[in-house]
Amino acid sequence: MGRLSNPPDGAETLVSRGSQPIVGPGKGVETAQNRPANDRSEAPREEKGRLSNPSQRRLSPATVDDIVEAYQAGASISRLAVEFDVHRTTVSGHLDRQGVPRHSAQTAWGDEILSEAAELYAAGLSLASIADQFGVDAQTVANRFRRAGVPVRPRRGWNSRAHSEQDPR
Repeated sequence: MGRLSNPPDGAETLVSRGSQPIVGPGKGVETAQNRPANDRSEAPREEKGRLSNPSQRRLSPATVDDIVEAYQAGASISRLAVEFDVHRTTVSGHLDRQGVPRHSAQTAWGDEILSEAAELYAAGLSLASIADQFGVDAQTVANRFRRAGVPVRPRRGWNSRAHSEQDPR
């Protein structure tokens, strides 16, 4: 079997999820759907994800609630992904499905705040000091200034001409 082949037990996974495999005319395998309601012979298993990734697991509603609560308390998506042992896009997807606004949307600046920050910057404050005052990262301030057309000074110690030209070496 090659590296990218499907796992050999794929049909069993389908059966455990309630699908009815085609075994022959009028024949099938017992599933939860066609087993009598009073038959409790098999305990429910942890639900698995798509067959292409048999190690994929689904987060319980309680775990999703924990992720939402931690994110709203200030945890980053990357930190939650590590903490809950999932990919960061999984965390993002759960937050989106729950309608949780992203931290960046919660700290977005309106015209009034942008004008105030630009005035402070024009008065000589650094990006870092403005960032501290508004509770964001200095790079976030620089990005917001650039998007708004506010010219950003070169970093102290940088010769802007030397960095704009290619090194002749």
